[in-house]
Amino acid sequence: MKVFVAIVWLFSFATATTYPYTATDDLGFEVTLEAEPLRVVAMIPSHTETLCAVDACDKLVGVDQFSNFPERVNALPKLGSAFSPNVEAIVALQPDLVLTDESSDLAGSLRQAGIPVYAGTAQTYDEVFDKFEVLGALLNRETEAALLSGRVEGGVRAISDRASGLEPTTVYYEIDPTPYSVGPESFIGVLLSRAGGANIVTEDLGDFPQLDPEYIVAADPEVIIVSERDAETLPERSGWAEIDAVASGRVVPTTSRLDDAISRPGPRIVEAVRFFARALHPEVFGQPETLAPSR
Repeated sequence: MKVFVAIVWLFSFATATTYPYTATDDLGFEVTLEAEPLRVVAMIPSHTETLCAVDACDKLVGVDQFSNFPERVNALPKLGSAFSPNVEAIVALQPDLVLTDESSDLAGSLRQAGIPVYAGTAQTYDEVFDKFEVLGALLNRETEAALLSGRVEGGVRAISDRASGLEPTTVYYEIDPTPYSVGPESFIGVLLSRAGGANIVTEDLGDFPQLDPEYIVAADPEVIIVSERDAETLPERSGWAEIDAVASGRVVPTTSRLDDAISRPGPRIVEAVRFFARALHPEVFGQPETLAPSR
C-alpha cells in the first residue's frame, strides 16, 4: 500500500516538459532546447545509464568509450571520453543535445559549434537524484525520472534501515594500490555508510586521499574491499598480513562490473550498496555476489 501511495504521489507532481525549456548546468551556462531532443550524445557513463533507466535509450546516437551498460549501448558509436573526445565525430552526428562533464573542455567546443550542451555530473549522493530530475526534464521524461528516483532512493533506504541496527563494520575501500581510498563524505563513502560500514578514513583527509600504508595497518579494518586484481597480493604488502581483514579472510574483491556500479553516481547505486552490505554484514545480507548480467 505504501509503495502504491508513493507512486501516485510521484505521478501527481511529474508532468511533461514544456518547450522551449531552459536549464542551467554546473558551469552556470543556460542550455535552451526548443523542442524535445531526439538525438542525444552522452559522454559520461552515469548519464548514459540514467537515460536508459528513464526510457530514453532510443534517443542516444553516440556515447563515450566507457559507457557499457546496458548492453545495447555497446552498439552505438564510441566518441572518445569527455576529456579526450572526438569532437568532429560528435558534431557529425548532429545531436540535439550533448551531455558531458563540467570539468572537461568539451562543452565550450560544442557551444562554439552551436550544439546544445549540458555540462554537469553528480558529485554527492544527493546530487544523484538532482541529475535524475534535470535529465528527465531535458528529455521530456519527468515522470520516468521521478519514478526512478523513488525506486533508487527506496532501495537504498531499505538496505540502510536494515543496517542501521547493526554494529558498524570498520572498512577500508581501495581505489588503487598506491593506495588511494575514499573519505566518508565522498559519494562512495556515503554508500559504505548506508551499508553499515565505518570508514577508517577520517573526514579531514578529504574525499579521495592517498594514504600512508602504515595508516591502514594501524587502523586494522575488519573488512577490505579491493579490486580482484589486487586482492591476492595484499598479504605481500609490508605489515598487511596482520590486518584483521587479511588475517580473517575478509578481503572482498570487486569485479570490473562491480567497480562500474560503485563508481558511477547513477541508477545502479542500489546494487552497489547491496554489495557493500553483503561484504560488511554477510550474516544478515548474505554473501557478496557478482551483479546480474546487463539487459
